Amino acid sequence: MNVIQLGPFILNVELLIFLASSVAGYLALQYRLRSAAVEGDIANKFVNALIIGFFTWKFSPIIFDPVSIIQHPISLLYFNGGDRGIVLAITLSILYLWIRTRKDGSSITMTLDVMSVGWIAGSSVYHLLTMTVDSTNVLFHSLYVVVNVMLVMFLYYKKEVVGNPAVLNRGLTWYSLGMIAIFFTQADRSFLVMGFTKEQIFFFIVLIIAIYTDYVFDKKKRL
Repeated sequence: MNVIQLGPFILNVELLIFLASSVAGYLALQYRLRSAAVEGDIANKFVNALIIGFFTWKFSPIIFDPVSIIQHPISLLYFNGGDRGIVLAITLSILYLWIRTRKDGSSITMTLDVMSVGWIAGSSVYHLLTMTVDSTNVLFHSLYVVVNVMLVMFLYYKKEVVGNPAVLNRGLTWYSLGMIAIFFTQADRSFLVMGFTKEQIFFFIVLIIAIYTDYVFDKKKRL
């Protein structure tokens, strides 16, 4: 665990990077909503989803390792739920966004669009900052940022209304392919199945969904 000591205070570097990334993601999605003149305070649901995800990730050791937390409660300040905590946090955040989207009547594609913009900004800041503490994966983090920049350029030149399904699906298709490729450069990869990591499997699923959704929308246009 990387820490920074400021006098009597010990700061978790991973937590600081996460907070900086979250702020960048929030500012990006706010900009996306304002530039597209989307009415209503839609950004609030993304902030709430982020808060739910953060606290779930941070305090998930209570669920996964309650005995250790009972014995050493102060450890919650310095540790998090790791990969299992991230999966649980993402699941609960997506579930919350799905419920709120159905409730406020906004389109799913608009929600995915804004989420994508926030993800690009947040993950770019995350990988740029992580390079300063992870010298073994400089190539991986650099390529991650490059793929994000390429997606930003794609969205910029495809200036459409927020939630345009055709642009969103094609962007996700190419982005998923890029992500699958760059994870081969990650040092000390942990394989899940057939030589692929869990992240690559995730982006394979996103790729299939994006291609299928694009096919469905294209078919509807022809009718």
